[in-house]
Amino acid sequence: MSAEVDWVLAQFASVVDSVAADYSITNQDGSTDPVTLKRIDRDDSEILEGDMRDRTAELQRGCYVGATDAAAGREPIGFEYDSRVEPVVGVRVEGLHHDEWGHVDPDGTDGVPFEVLVRRLRRAVQAERHYPDVSKPDTSFTTLFVENEAPQSDQYADYYRTDFDVRFRGYEELPDT
Repeated sequence: MSAEVDWVLAQFASVVDSVAADYSITNQDGSTDPVTLKRIDRDDSEILEGDMRDRTAELQRGCYVGATDAAAGREPIGFEYDSRVEPVVGVRVEGLHHDEWGHVDPDGTDGVPFEVLVRRLRRAVQAERHYPDVSKPDTSFTTLFVENEAPQSDQYADYYRTDFDVRFRGYEELPDT
């Protein structure tokens, strides 16, 4: 997992908690449970809240947000070995409509409205956009941007999906030794 992917997924932890606290679903037996949001590192196929085996069955257990390294821009600065860097993390949010026993409900009565989920995820990242501390050696970021949002939900009846990018902007200062 890259430092940037790890950082983005860590920002989503607060959304996991807030969605579970604010929204619930009705199970097949009539009981209710909080809406589940699971974070996944798409580079390592590692789910931070459990394992994923079957897509439809898993989407019945919760919504997913995944992050992956999408691009890494590097441009030299001056005559030294320093560089301007712009790594990009691709984010994918997925969910299944409550009629298919998923955790998404457009009006929020039996699941989370998908637009609300995506907005909370964007805001969790944007809240730390000034000098995000990714803890990457010799690299400091000055800002980040959430861009290229691509809603895909209108292509499917019960499957919800939105992709967006998180682009970091900063500098890498390599030591002279």
